Amino acid sequence: MNWLQFAVQWLHVLLAIVWFGYSLSMSFLIAPALAKLPEGAQRDANFHLGQLGQRVFPIVAPLVILLGIVRGTVFGPIDSIDALFGTAYGITFLVALVVSIALAVNGARNIGRATVALKDAPDFAAAGARLQRFAQIDLGGFAIVFTCMILMRFGY
Repeated sequence: MNWLQFAVQWLHVLLAIVWFGYSLSMSFLIAPALAKLPEGAQRDANFHLGQLGQRVFPIVAPLVILLGIVRGTVFGPIDSIDALFGTAYGITFLVALVVSIALAVNGARNIGRATVALKDAPDFAAAGARLQRFAQIDLGGFAIVFTCMILMRFGY
């Protein structure tokens, strides 16, 4: 067994679970629970969740992307530009990479900031709806990346 390859795969999957899991948990568990609280409590809770996310995900997201690149190139079949653009696996890898980068940008530019901004938003409902739209985009992106991961496992 190649222990370095094992470590790269293990860490890539673990960090991806943290990133995707946070998005799923926020959308389906935490946000609905917070919505039942008074507005002041929602503002405080979202502020603290957003601050935590802004500390964690600038580390997690780039590491997931970097380890995915290493997994697909150093320890995978992407060994040339032809393999990247000329094979089903390469195209699926590229789609996953581009969407993952878009997810990282959406999280950094929109989700983290919008979550923290709820604390002092003059129109809390509108700010919350805006954040929810960004979160839905995130979930759609994660669905694409997750599908690509499954396809690549089977060589596509």
